[in-house]
Amino acid sequence: MARATPGRLREVVGVLLDNALRHGAGTVTLAARRGETEGTVVVEVSDTGSGIPDDLAPHIFERGFSGGGSTGVGLALARALAEADGGRLELSSRRPAVFSLFLRVPNPGDVPEVRWPAERVPR
Repeated sequence: MARATPGRLREVVGVLLDNALRHGAGTVTLAARRGETEGTVVVEVSDTGSGIPDDLAPHIFERGFSGGGSTGVGLALARALAEADGGRLELSSRRPAVFSLFLRVPNPGDVPEVRWPAERVPR
């Protein structure tokens, strides 16, 4: 379980998969695991291509920057959406390319108390 807005999570993962398919090569993998720090879940998207060149890596999350002829909006938007849910998106490995989405695990304080209606009795 992870704390994330379904639409935002879908968009972030969609951007990462789309980038791996368009700009990467080989097998694309989507995996989830417990984070090394307690209270986190990590979703990773990777491919087996040649990776991200060293000169491009520092800029890939900048809005409008593209190393592959696209609009340069996808990764910037994905990072903003991850942060809006209290998570973070990072490039964990340049070669091969591995993107990691870190999400928080919800705790009981994140869920407001549910008050169930009183049991109805037949009349």
